[in-house]
Amino acid sequence: MDIFLTFNVSPDLLKKCQQITGTNVTVNTEGGGDIQIVATKYRITENTKLIQSIYASLDQLGLKNVPAGVTVCKNPGAFAQSMCEQIIGLLLTSVKKIIDLNTKTHHRIFRKEIVDTLRGKKLGIIGYGEIGKKLASIARGFEMEVIAYTRSQRDDPNVNQFVASIAKLMGLSDIVVILLPLTNKTRGIINADALAMFNGKIIVNTAKADIVNKTDMLWYLKRFPEKYYLADVWWGEPIMSEEPPANCILTPHVSDQVPGDFEDAVLKACENAKKFIEGNPQNVVDPGEYY
Repeated sequence: MDIFLTFNVSPDLLKKCQQITGTNVTVNTEGGGDIQIVATKYRITENTKLIQSIYASLDQLGLKNVPAGVTVCKNPGAFAQSMCEQIIGLLLTSVKKIIDLNTKTHHRIFRKEIVDTLRGKKLGIIGYGEIGKKLASIARGFEMEVIAYTRSQRDDPNVNQFVASIAKLMGLSDIVVILLPLTNKTRGIINADALAMFNGKIIVNTAKADIVNKTDMLWYLKRFPEKYYLADVWWGEPIMSEEPPANCILTPHVSDQVPGDFEDAVLKACENAKKFIEGNPQNVVDPGEYY
């Protein structure tokens, strides 16, 4: 079976893809073919057997018209290290008051203030996949207590407590990090009811903006100016139709913009394409969850 990449890559990366899969790999930005390794688009033909994303998320693909006989796979763990670094960077920027203190110091206001620490904080991770596991490991290095919500609980030395509901996690956590995929079940799942349970101070979203109900979150931030929303995503990006509240720290979806990460994600997707050819694909999803 031939493999097609629906995005442009360097000749060197294309060669690595061929070495991993052991078969012919070519670029066809229009899509089509037996096996398609995709970023944001694909094209179903009568021969299509596999749609393999280079991302852990799939909502950007529009999977409604995928026939029942076509296998669709996500790519969990892609960009995980960079996303975790983005989360920690946002958290440290907030608790250490870096933006405010930098502004004051540039205005020659050299005045010490009390800042906070991550040490001892209860970190709630909503969605404990590959990225969540890596974040938990990093958090333990900061001596944080980790609480995790996932559909499949498991033994993990980096997790102090698994919980069975988002509401319970919100009530126990000082800091909440959202790492869920965007599906028809998770869209807007962080809403007024969930926010009403939150007793902590900081919510971080580097996953997808629409997991959080926009109206509810903006009202919450206005109602509680001492709380913070840290995000690498925004509703309707790249267009921002509203002025972000002052208690937001935002970056423009850059957690996957680290040189080398793209290549790693493509090669990881190729490894699963090879498993598909061998009859043992991993990370198969139901396209119906994404529309």
